[in-house]
Amino acid sequence: MTSNTDINLLASLRKQIEALSPVLPDKAVVTVGQYTLETLIDSPKLSEADMYTLLRVIHKKDLQHKTIQIDPKYCLMADTLYEPHYWFDMEEYYDKVDVDSELEHLIYGYHNQVLTLSNISEGACSGLLPEIHRFLAQKEKSTIGVALFPSMNHSSDALYNAFSAVGRILIDNSTPLVLVDQGLMEDYNGVHRVGDVLQDTAIIDYFIDMLLEKENIIRELDRLSRSYGVNIYSPLLATGCSLDIYGSFRNILEITLEQPLMDLELTSAKMVYVLVRAPLSYQEDFQKGQLEFEVTQWLQESIGVDIPQICEPLFVDEYGDRVDAIILVGGYDTKKKFNEVYQRIERFSKMNVDQNLVDKEEWNKIKEKMLNGF
Repeated sequence: MTSNTDINLLASLRKQIEALSPVLPDKAVVTVGQYTLETLIDSPKLSEADMYTLLRVIHKKDLQHKTIQIDPKYCLMADTLYEPHYWFDMEEYYDKVDVDSELEHLIYGYHNQVLTLSNISEGACSGLLPEIHRFLAQKEKSTIGVALFPSMNHSSDALYNAFSAVGRILIDNSTPLVLVDQGLMEDYNGVHRVGDVLQDTAIIDYFIDMLLEKENIIRELDRLSRSYGVNIYSPLLATGCSLDIYGSFRNILEITLEQPLMDLELTSAKMVYVLVRAPLSYQEDFQKGQLEFEVTQWLQESIGVDIPQICEPLFVDEYGDRVDAIILVGGYDTKKKFNEVYQRIERFSKMNVDQNLVDKEEWNKIKEKMLNGF
């Protein structure tokens, strides 16, 4: 007969074996390009190695003036003879490399949810990003693409790259995109929960970290996007807002309109997805049902729309009264915005087609997709 001592010993061994067994992270965050190369380095969420994998996709020349150390195991480094200036310059890389095979060595089968972060004004990034999401869609991953879109005061080259990248992704229907205006993001002035000033690329880190605090946010947004027929989101943001100063959650909702991170037609939106982060002591005041009531009243009274909204509270175990809010506006009409961009790049894009740098049929598909609106 087995003694109690034997049973206890076996139980102890089982616990030790379980503790030694590796836990494979089922989520990955992939930064693409030079601008986002140094983002998320100190991310609290991405430091949880058993939850997320941080991966980098870059062009070899992106490292020329950088001191950051890149682990080859977590990086795909593309290379071409000349540094890509336009999205179509990456054709040289595709001609000599099996991109899918390269990505399979970076993004593994157990990565079921993948978020990409990029600046699509860059030539290499705008060329690579649609290929990455095409690959992920074929592998049936849940995905979100967060992309910085150049402002109208950026160069025509930057606008052309971004316009083309978004168009190719929409044609493939490979992922919902969260578009953030780079200029508006860099002009944003906010406050961190700890009271520090929040500016420039620190806003990207703050935004991504808050998104990732919501468990399975990638899968949830991917599913909701397909249910509501939403291809594009853009964020409204309020950070580090003291309830003592603002007085109410309604007032915090109002200030999100003061510094939008994209020029958008909120009245044309199909839905909004709202994340609210508050101290644990406010748990009773920020229940899901209460948030949804407040957001519904705000949408109807301040903006004049009645659209579906999903609200999710996040609670942090900390002192203070600071509240963060992210409002992802989904499915708004992009026709005006993208037509304005096309007016800037029309002559330039025609020249590239005339010189056979871009296939005419492919470019016409991109134009049609981008200019019809959603």
